Amino acid sequence: MNQGISNKSGGSGTNPKIQSFLEALRSSQGKVDRPTEANSNPFSEFQNRKEIEKKRIESFYQARTQEWNRIFSAKEKQTEQRIEQVRVELKKELERLSKQTKALDANITQAIINPVVNPGIADLTYFDHIKQVFRDFALQVSQANSWLEMYNRRSKKKSYFWGMAGKKGTSFTLNNERTAATSVG
Repeated sequence: MNQGISNKSGGSGTNPKIQSFLEALRSSQGKVDRPTEANSNPFSEFQNRKEIEKKRIESFYQARTQEWNRIFSAKEKQTEQRIEQVRVELKKELERLSKQTKALDANITQAIINPVVNPGIADLTYFDHIKQVFRDFALQVSQANSWLEMYNRRSKKKSYFWGMAGKKGTSFTLNNERTAATSVG
């Protein structure tokens, strides 16, 4: 029995095969201990990986949201610029139309006041043509006026809606009575 203990302690009278086995066993136990010390808690390592993945996903969504906002705001700015450009064009057209209307008024007044010398079919056709042009012009003005009135009413309704939505929030926008009144069908 003493001999077995001395073999374990590394005495000189031991079998070389057993000695190499014991050394291999000791070295393998040391190798197993070292990695488990480095990875002392596999759950915390798993948690760290999950946290890193979560942060990566958050940064991805944040970057995507920022990109979407830039695209949307760029399109919105482009639309606003186009609207402003059309408004400037309309203002110029209104000034031009106003000048032409004044000139038209003066010319019509003169044509109506001046007496017709040698009245004939040509004069009658001319005045009928002028009368038809005025009817067409009056119709166009009436249609334009209707469109403008409708646009102004819609603008007032929109401003009222968003004003109330800003004041009262979802209690206004999701109100059952308002939803039923504005639903299609």
